[in-house]
Amino acid sequence: MAPPAQSTKIRLLKLLQDPLRIQPNTSVSLSELAQTLGVSRERVRQIYHRLAVEYVLPPVKKRRPGIGEVKQSMSTNVGDMVRKLRTPSPQTLALETEVRKYSEQDISVPEIARKIGRPAPTIYTVLHRLHIPFNSAKDTGRRLRNPEILALEAEVRSYSEQGLTAPEIAKRTGRHETTIQRIHRRLHIPLQPRRKSPQTLALEAEVRSYSEQGLTAPEIAKRTGRPGRTIYGVLQRLRIPRNLMGAAVHSGKSPETRALEAEVRVYIEQDMTVAEIAKRTGRPVQTIYHIFRRFGIPFTRALRRKSPETRALEAEVRSYSEQGLTAPEIAGKIGRPRTTIYSILSRLGIPFKGVKVIGRRNPKTLAFEAEVKWYYFSLGMSSQEIASITRRDMKTVYAALHRLGVSLRNQSHGSG
Repeated sequence: MAPPAQSTKIRLLKLLQDPLRIQPNTSVSLSELAQTLGVSRERVRQIYHRLAVEYVLPPVKKRRPGIGEVKQSMSTNVGDMVRKLRTPSPQTLALETEVRKYSEQDISVPEIARKIGRPAPTIYTVLHRLHIPFNSAKDTGRRLRNPEILALEAEVRSYSEQGLTAPEIAKRTGRHETTIQRIHRRLHIPLQPRRKSPQTLALEAEVRSYSEQGLTAPEIAKRTGRPGRTIYGVLQRLRIPRNLMGAAVHSGKSPETRALEAEVRVYIEQDMTVAEIAKRTGRPVQTIYHIFRRFGIPFTRALRRKSPETRALEAEVRSYSEQGLTAPEIAGKIGRPRTTIYSILSRLGIPFKGVKVIGRRNPKTLAFEAEVKWYYFSLGMSSQEIASITRRDMKTVYAALHRLGVSLRNQSHGSG
């Protein structure tokens, strides 16, 4: 028995010689060969170079560059990209000079923009490009602001120093609450926490009392006359742990739900599917799936039973397939779409290949392929010469050569 290295060498030689006899100019991939042989790519590369000394081997596909090579190429191109940057135009140089002059006079950005007649973002970009520092707060102070806004800010500052919250200030000033919050952020004043109304405090105390008595959320909602969503919000705001207050947060199941779960459990023990249980109970399929999830019972689509029509169709397709008919022929006899026949063949695990359909091809196409094969392999004509002789389009000739297994990228046949 040969050692493992010699066995790998012989197997690799066979894999390289097979495509060489069929398509001489087809390149091979070392990674695919490594997967086929079950060894590393580096091992295949070493054996390939040893065999190339003694045998004629097909070329190797170029490997895609790795991350290191991409980074190296990007780093080498950075200098070229910087050198290719265009020089500023005379208009840009004049604008930069003018902005620099006004900036040295301690003029704000909005004022520079008004004097030059350019937008303020353009001036900011020029200052950033010239590395001239600018303070946005300084410019904001110099900007001509509305006296009403200044008065409102002073009023909001006064009320905030008195300890009023944003909703209370909004009621005093007659402005929207979001406006007051925006002024707080602009003046760097921390917002006061919202104060709970007496009604909210009373409701929280009442909900806490009922919760300590062990009442559920629906029961508390009935006692207080509030919606269940409000009670759940109060329980969450009071930070009552859900795992410790299961009775208060998770309401008990109704008698109808318990009866339905018991009925579904009985049907499950009888090995019935979800669809059958839905028909028996008269409930939607989604409801039955929810009950399955609550029970922790796994369910799959494989549990569905095939209808008699589906079974009869599968038997008919299997019979025609055993007779050697192709999928289009079976579809023509049964009167079903081809996609349906292909799905049934795949579901039954019956292999189907497109090679079977070749026998039903157009005789003119077969004759044209034979003509192209004769011109190309026997006479050594190029694809352009074949197209001119046969008076066909180049795409048609390329398609015929592709069906004949000719690599169109590396054509070794020349013209005459």
